[in-house]
Amino acid sequence: MKLSNYAKLCILTVICMLGSAVVFKNILHIPPPPSLIISYGPAEIFIVYIFLKYSIKESDWKPLYDLACGMTITFVTLATIILYAFF
Repeated sequence: MKLSNYAKLCILTVICMLGSAVVFKNILHIPPPPSLIISYGPAEIFIVYIFLKYSIKESDWKPLYDLACGMTITFVTLATIILYAFF
């Protein structure tokens, strides 16, 4: 059984959110960021992905958009961890 791109992005979002919580608590030994915008960044990007996916016509849908959203979710997670680790 092959997973759809939607399911892959769901799994990536959950992994990024759980991974950032583990890094903040166990590696950096600081509480996760209190701001909802920062701590739930991957989920917010995924919600925008869902909104855009169903608002754009299928003929206009480009396969690279799924990859771009996945990379953006990963980048936001890593950027949040790096910013809180060094600043």
